[in-house]
Amino acid sequence: MVKQAVPGRGRARAWGGALLGRILLGYWLPRTPLRIGGDRQLHYEAGRLQRLHRAGEVVPAVAQVGEGFLVLEDGGAPLWRRIRHAGLDALRPVIARVAGDLGRFHGAGHWHGGAQLRNYLLAGEGERLVRIDFEEPLDEVMPLAARQVIDLYLLIHSITAFRQLSAGETTGLCRHALEAYLAGHAPDERMVACLVRAQATLRAIERRPGRLFRHTSKDLRRLFITAAAIEQTLPRDWRP
Repeated sequence: MVKQAVPGRGRARAWGGALLGRILLGYWLPRTPLRIGGDRQLHYEAGRLQRLHRAGEVVPAVAQVGEGFLVLEDGGAPLWRRIRHAGLDALRPVIARVAGDLGRFHGAGHWHGGAQLRNYLLAGEGERLVRIDFEEPLDEVMPLAARQVIDLYLLIHSITAFRQLSAGETTGLCRHALEAYLAGHAPDERMVACLVRAQATLRAIERRPGRLFRHTSKDLRRLFITAAAIEQTLPRDWRP
């Protein structure tokens, strides 16, 4: 696999990342790291992959980093291609496996930054889960607990993209993922505080401007499904 250097994010996307930090942490994030691009982004990702590989995590090996490109070993077949049209019965064990492994990954002190289902590969006869896409320098702007909360939201939000599922099936699958995650990882008080703050903010958005746009915005509907599934699954003393 070869990744080419691309320009950094525009100001609007950087402001979006800063807003996410405001929701999770209560303060605005610096936007310069969020606009990372070019060779700096490639070297950043290569460094993260190398550190995770040394820690024993399953990620593509870095073959070469050059001016404008990053060469990685072939990590396997895309998970999303395998499951994007699958039915609920076939999805449940796969989603539980991914979510449980994310919990294990977080428990080992790691974070992904791109934990959506599209950023997993299946490798070898045993179909090991391989994580890809480590481009986000969130470690430069927020603590580990907030990064892990973002991972959890990204994974659950990506589960809401299965068009073949009913609304009830989607919510149930999201909750199934959360239960598998919590079985693999017991969040510490800092991660719980970030979760509670984020849930409270999303609830406020849904009550006010969200009412106006949830029927016209697919992204908002998916966001509110994500928030509802998380709130229904969290222990009661973690809820806002």
